[in-house]
Amino acid sequence: MREGSGRPWIPTLSACAVILAGSGLLLTRCSNSPHRPGEAEGKTLFFGMPSVPAKLDPATSYYQHEGDIIDNIYEPPYEYHHLRRPYHLQPLAAEEVALPAYFDAAGNRLAADPPVAQVARAEYVIRIRPGMLYADHPCFATNAQGGALYTNVAAHVVRGVTRPWDLPGLGTREVVAEDYVRGIRRLADPRLTCPIFSTIRRAVLGAAEYNGALARRLADERERRKAAGEEVDESRRPILIDYLADPCPGIEVIDRYSFRLVLPRKYPQIRYWMAMHFFAPIPHAALAFYAEPALVDRQLDLNRWPVGSGPFVLREYEPNRRIVLERNTNYRGGVYPSDGAPGDREAGLLEDAGGRLPFLDRVVITVEREHIPRWSKFMQGYYDYAYVTPEAFEQTVSLSSTGESGLSDAMVEKGVRLHLSVEAANYWVGFNMMDDTFGGYSPEKAKLRQAISIALDYNEFLEIFYNGQGLQAQGPLPPGIFGCVEGEAGVNPLTDVWDPVRHRAIRRPIDDARRLMAEAGFADGRGPDGRPLVLHLDHALGGDPAFVSVLNWLRARLRLLGIEFEERGTELTRYREKLETGNFQSYRQGWLADYPDPENFLFLFYGPNSKVISKGENIPSYQSAEFDRMFEQVEGMMDGPERKAVIDRMIVLLQRDAPIVWGYHPTFHILSHAWHHNGKPREMTHNYLKFHRVDGALRAARQREWNRPVVWPVLAAEALLMLAVLPLVLRRPASAGGPDGARRSAPLQGPADGGRRPAGAGERPAAEDGARRSVPPRDDGGKARVTAVAEGGGAC
Repeated sequence: MREGSGRPWIPTLSACAVILAGSGLLLTRCSNSPHRPGEAEGKTLFFGMPSVPAKLDPATSYYQHEGDIIDNIYEPPYEYHHLRRPYHLQPLAAEEVALPAYFDAAGNRLAADPPVAQVARAEYVIRIRPGMLYADHPCFATNAQGGALYTNVAAHVVRGVTRPWDLPGLGTREVVAEDYVRGIRRLADPRLTCPIFSTIRRAVLGAAEYNGALARRLADERERRKAAGEEVDESRRPILIDYLADPCPGIEVIDRYSFRLVLPRKYPQIRYWMAMHFFAPIPHAALAFYAEPALVDRQLDLNRWPVGSGPFVLREYEPNRRIVLERNTNYRGGVYPSDGAPGDREAGLLEDAGGRLPFLDRVVITVEREHIPRWSKFMQGYYDYAYVTPEAFEQTVSLSSTGESGLSDAMVEKGVRLHLSVEAANYWVGFNMMDDTFGGYSPEKAKLRQAISIALDYNEFLEIFYNGQGLQAQGPLPPGIFGCVEGEAGVNPLTDVWDPVRHRAIRRPIDDARRLMAEAGFADGRGPDGRPLVLHLDHALGGDPAFVSVLNWLRARLRLLGIEFEERGTELTRYREKLETGNFQSYRQGWLADYPDPENFLFLFYGPNSKVISKGENIPSYQSAEFDRMFEQVEGMMDGPERKAVIDRMIVLLQRDAPIVWGYHPTFHILSHAWHHNGKPREMTHNYLKFHRVDGALRAARQREWNRPVVWPVLAAEALLMLAVLPLVLRRPASAGGPDGARRSAPLQGPADGGRRPAGAGERPAAEDGARRSVPPRDDGGKARVTAVAEGGGAC
């Protein structure tokens, strides 16, 4: 067709039609979901995690958020009943919970519960269930000759590999008793600095000697490599140890499915340790696989990629962003309990009784440090459950006149459920007892720490940061743990008094703290040399904006005594190093009960468990021969009046020496959406994911309902576009009068000021609630871009 002939507006109309169709498609697909398409409809659990998991090796991890991952991958011999309270121990990988056999020094068998002094040997025989399989993993893959496929791996074979699953070839094998023996013996490896080995070396016969044998074996191999001119950098070529080569009489294989644990004394708490991931099975194939230098170079190790037999497999691991667990297709399964605690049936926690476990196919954990984004995603339906943050307390929880918690009307309307629990935990500020200024055991140093304890009023802290939900601690034991004395009888008389009106302990007047400061030689916060007293607090919460307010509170409270306060924040790995080397003055930490026994809190102050001396969990490095003697006595006793009397004396000693500012026991509120089931609050159990169930269809429907896109900016842009091209459609083109008689179209002239711009071409359209939403920066070369904004989220 000749130029200028026909209908020149047809291409323009065609372009408009394409834009309209594209914007319609945009509206149908617009979503502010942080998850991948289609994830919401499936059997996937979503939740946020505020801390980055740094250690996933079961021999070294001792943090709650890490346990929430690896305890769902590994299977120790025992577990706790999901619903019963008080906590009830039951078999997991084992066929039954083993009862100990006690013997005296002459080898004679004793009664079922003999006095501690008579016991010279305690034996536990654990028989594991036959037929358990490890999750598929390349460490079990074999070649045509039946050997390990990935032995002496060349670098080019693993080029580009970032996960074990990137390698072709997977395999599995049965879990056997020697795997448990290997895993427990591995706790003695001096390279791992296992946080509980200080307890194991005392509890298990021959563990200390076995630790020495491993140290000698390592030293011999290092000398051999050096003499042979081989690679000596163990970060590039780890030393692979056969943990079954050296004898250890306390941890022995009996047969394919049985092993024996022998203790040189009576220590009933060992049964609780066997419900923790420290007692998980470790296959030698996994250790050999991760010791391959080519795989070490790819940063593949057991600390990032666990190998277990539990219900889930770690499939994606981006520690600063996203962690994904998937169902272990080799898992033998289990059944949901048919009994529980009073009230569980009414709460709907027994609806799945007898159901096959796990109910979930996937678990997606988003690492998100800040409270507000985590809370927003829960309110949008993108997280299935969440802890109530202090910032969200008022809009979430309704308090009765007696202080009892209930849900706000807005939460009830959304179908949210509230779960309450007083945490079996203690959160505190601790001192380095080896520090020249704040450590020491003289009466003056104790008074200095007592004064600081009075100044740090945790009733005030709870009111400011937790809406008053919690109890001010009087010692190391939380309510519900044997030995904890509640009410007026349990008040620490050195720092607190009983308030009969409010029925709680309150701090002594600040003048009492100032008097103690003067008696300690620090009147008005100044030492004998006249210089002001400075307290440094080490922490790993520099990335948490909410912690700034906590630091300001600590600073203001210490200023009442004339003490200057300085914080020294660092990342988690460096913080742990400081604690292990004693390079700190004070620290802030919490301790959650591993098992329901007072020993689990008192061992934090047992001298041989010093973090600096033996890499144990006695972070203050508190040393008291009197306390240690009583602790060793309490360890072997069953609950009763005699044990209670000894615990009372231990707590009085700790209150006097004050290595810790006894902080608070929080009440925590957990919310779950209507589609999330079986999420009973737990303090000591972390292998809980297999019990959770979600209704993906209901979740997806609620997400669509609660996150409808705001469409008017797109519609307005379309209207402006049509107005802009309408004059072209209605006006016939003028004739150019060329010599060839052809009619030519004249260019369309825009207004002098460039005309009105549609929303999205650099504008910031307002949402329906009037709030301004930011639009991503332009990266399209200056072309106008239409942007739809969804409620509660960012631009689509």
